[in-house]
Amino acid sequence: MVEPRTPKPKHLGPDYGSQWQDAEMARVYPYRPPYTDETFEVLASLLDDDAPSWVLDVGAGTGDLARPLALRIDRVDAVEPSPQMIGVGKTLEGGEAGNLRWIEAPIESAALEGPYGLAVAGESIHWTNWDLTFPRIAEALAPGAVLAIVARHEAKLPWSDALGLLIARYSTNRDYEPYNLEHELVSRGHFEVLGRARTDDVVFVQSRDEYVDALHSRNGFSRARMGVSTKVFDAKFRDLLLSYDVQERVELTTWSELVWGRPLA
Repeated sequence: MVEPRTPKPKHLGPDYGSQWQDAEMARVYPYRPPYTDETFEVLASLLDDDAPSWVLDVGAGTGDLARPLALRIDRVDAVEPSPQMIGVGKTLEGGEAGNLRWIEAPIESAALEGPYGLAVAGESIHWTNWDLTFPRIAEALAPGAVLAIVARHEAKLPWSDALGLLIARYSTNRDYEPYNLEHELVSRGHFEVLGRARTDDVVFVQSRDEYVDALHSRNGFSRARMGVSTKVFDAKFRDLLLSYDVQERVELTTWSELVWGRPLA
């Protein structure tokens, strides 16, 4: 008798994942720091010479992975359930590339046209139904092809601890608990790790307002769901930045972490 898997953490449930259907989330999503150029060099190196030069992007969002990959790969299928995210993605650089195919559907039911030589997921796969998603990816991949899960990180800033307290107070995701995605997937039998990489640090500079907006593209901070507390949070966030003499620009040190392996059916 097969033992049932432990349910996903509650804070990764569909009620919280649905916030990326909000138009405002899509509008501010491009203010997140971009993935480093080295990220795409690593991803391209994961394509076997004998495999199709086709990539499946799982939960593509506005195409932060899909659009740059389309410059290097024969074809990218960007699967994204939010029409708002796709609409914004098409307006961004490379969003209308001829070899980039947007598929408006959840990965669990999307019409896939593999086999793919590589699947990628950037800050997205934790929102899917893992019991359905990983078998679908495994079936869509060419023999020996891998799934690469990509995360982007920012170095701690002088105000990070104070901002963390604000986030905890105002986030609409009241079920959030710290977690390790790789551990969650491996321990449940969804994923077998074959390799990992960390890119070099890159400095990214944006305006203070863009930095504030970028936080509203994150889990628990959809302005549409925060309601009246949005203005209070934003005012406190800006006051915090001013207390550290952040007048106009914010300088972030960013990098990407990649882990790749076999999705398990």
